[in-house]
Amino acid sequence: KQEVITIESKQSGNARLVINDCSVGDWQPGECMDSQVARMLEQRGIYDASQAQKLGAQYKNLLHPCGVGGGVQWFLRDKVSPPQTPTHGADCPPLRLKTNCNDFECPIDCKLGDWEGWSACSKSCDGGLKRRVRPVVTYPQWDGDECDDTKDEETCNALSCDRPCLLTRWSRWRQCTRACEGGIRWRSRQIRRKASGDGKCPRTFSKARYQRQSCNNSPCPMDVVCVAKMDLVIGIDASGSMGTYGWKAQRQALLNLINRMQLSRTSGILLGALKFAYRVTILAQLTDDKKALIKAVTDTKFDAWTTNIGGAFRVMKTMLQFGRRDAPSVCMLWTDGRPSRPSSRYDAALGARDLRSSCRVMVVTMRPAVPKSYVAPWVSHPKAQNVMVVRDPRDMTKKVMQVNTFVCGKIQRFLDWTSTTTKAAR
Repeated sequence: KQEVITIESKQSGNARLVINDCSVGDWQPGECMDSQVARMLEQRGIYDASQAQKLGAQYKNLLHPCGVGGGVQWFLRDKVSPPQTPTHGADCPPLRLKTNCNDFECPIDCKLGDWEGWSACSKSCDGGLKRRVRPVVTYPQWDGDECDDTKDEETCNALSCDRPCLLTRWSRWRQCTRACEGGIRWRSRQIRRKASGDGKCPRTFSKARYQRQSCNNSPCPMDVVCVAKMDLVIGIDASGSMGTYGWKAQRQALLNLINRMQLSRTSGILLGALKFAYRVTILAQLTDDKKALIKAVTDTKFDAWTTNIGGAFRVMKTMLQFGRRDAPSVCMLWTDGRPSRPSSRYDAALGARDLRSSCRVMVVTMRPAVPKSYVAPWVSHPKAQNVMVVRDPRDMTKKVMQVNTFVCGKIQRFLDWTSTTTKAAR
């Protein structure tokens, strides 16, 4: 504001003396600066933050938005007009005013951690909830931003509780169980998800889950050689009920069978053998050494003791650990008697159940006292294709070809096989 004071004085010529005071503009507030930086700038005669920012990186953090103790703020104003007639006009008032600013705590925003994993669904069906949480790392203070949600939930398992089971796709067709005279091949579907509530599920051998076909219905030749690729373990019965003549016939039948099998680690059979009575004795681990097999079977003696079928099944499983990954496993037990005690029968059932997960289990019974129905729970599916009945152990030498076609999935006439082997040897 400019005040003009006119003083009339009597001077020569009655002239009027005009006196003008200093005139200044309005205060202009500056930025709130860090007190230490503001002090350095003040020494250089700089009071405006915008001018200080042009000086370089040393002043890049010159502002003071908040914090205990505050910063420094300058108020500046300019001269509008200087005082005239200095003898009488008023001098200019201060053009700078220094004050404290932003003397308060800085706001602290909320900081959250990562989401934890989802919880289990609260219900298995008919709609449940699953939840997850995340921790608060830093709580907000002094008007900082509030926290977002620390809990989250979603619906889950919205399907009805009354739902049918879910089945897998059809498996591949299994290899035919016999090389001749009528075998069976089948495929099946397993349960992928069990039924719940009042939901239904087809039975294991229903049309929805099981299909079978007959195969290889042509008659078997008289003299054949098994040329299938498989790992075969044979257990022969050395219990007392066999009798000396029955034991010798059974042992000779095994020797004849070995001579009608193509043993080869790469493309044929690996054969292992054991005998069982009270103790189970491994005669030979899985091998393609025919001479070693024949010697081991020839040298074995008759134990004439009780029948430990459960032990035989368990030893068969251990022998399969030396088998091949790319060859099917078959376990064939020859027996003429029942387990000695009820507990032994239960032990045999447990051993067979465990063995079925590792190989195809087959049984040759050699007495009318051991019918198919007795051993059927031990063998693999289909039951009728994995049980063979011989009326007497002494007849085993006459049944070698039947046993061979019973266990083998691929056969060749002996004369044809001999001719092929001879040509390959040349």
